[in-house]
Formats: sequence, structure tokens, C-alpha cells
Amino acid sequence: MAGNEERTFIAIKPDGVQRGLIGEIIKRFEQKGFKLVGMKLIHAPEELLRQHYSDLKDRPFFPGLVNYMRSGPVVAMVWEGSNVVKTGRVMLGETNPAESKPGTIRGDFCIQVGRNIIHGSDAVDSANTEINLWFTPEELLSYSKCDHSWLY
Repeated sequence: MAGNEERTFIAIKPDGVQRGLIGEIIKRFEQKGFKLVGMKLIHAPEELLRQHYSDLKDRPFFPGLVNYMRSGPVVAMVWEGSNVVKTGRVMLGETNPAESKPGTIRGDFCIQVGRNIIHGSDAVDSANTEINLWFTPEELLSYSKCDHSWLY
């Protein structure tokens, strides 16, 4: 990675997969200019989800969240680029879709917070933790894209 680039973890949740939004979401990140360096379709095991959402374990909705995330396949992805964590969060919209602006993923495709179709890391440190939780180093690629000089 170049000095100013970072990586973020993005997951399309089971409702986003079931609604056929995988391609649309990937398209938005690609059109923005970010580089996909890791992706897999996975039925996330309960233990992985408990680790991923460990900061929420004492919240009353935690069991329902884990069950929701286990209800179908998840598309786990790692995207790379300058400011990708912050920009990715803006692209997702607010956690509560009712507060999300049109043009964001949640603003365009979601109605309620319990079915908000996508997760994105909220900081570089949490992105690194989440990436290491969902991917092994061998599953992440380093490569040059021909459009890099047109973007940066």
C-alpha cells in the first residue's frame, strides 16, 4: 500500500445478499475508485460474530443481532484506498436508515435499523481488527490497478 492508503472492512449483511444488492454495493465502491483486495461469501459462524460484535455483547439486542447475521450468507470484503475508512462510512450512510441521506447505500435501500444491509469499519484500528478477524493474510491481495494514476 502507498503511504496514504488504508484498508477497511465492509460486509454485506444477509438482508443485502438476499435482496440482490451485492453487485450494486461493489459497483459503488469501484466507481468511487477504491480497490477490492479481499472478498468471500460466508455463512458466518456464531463465534466469529460474537467476536466481531463483542463491543455490543451487553446490549439487549445482541442475541438478535447475532441470529440475524447467522440467518444467511454474508459478503465479507476488504477495500483499499486513500481515506477509505471515513469515505466508506459516508457512502454507507447512518446506522439508522431513516437518518441516512439519499445517495448513500442505506439511504437508497433501507428502511429500518434492524435491516440496514451493510457494515463498515468505523476507524482504522477497528478496520485492522475486523480484517484480521475475517481474513487470513493469504486471502488479501496486493496488486496495482491501471487507474491508480488517474485517481491519485
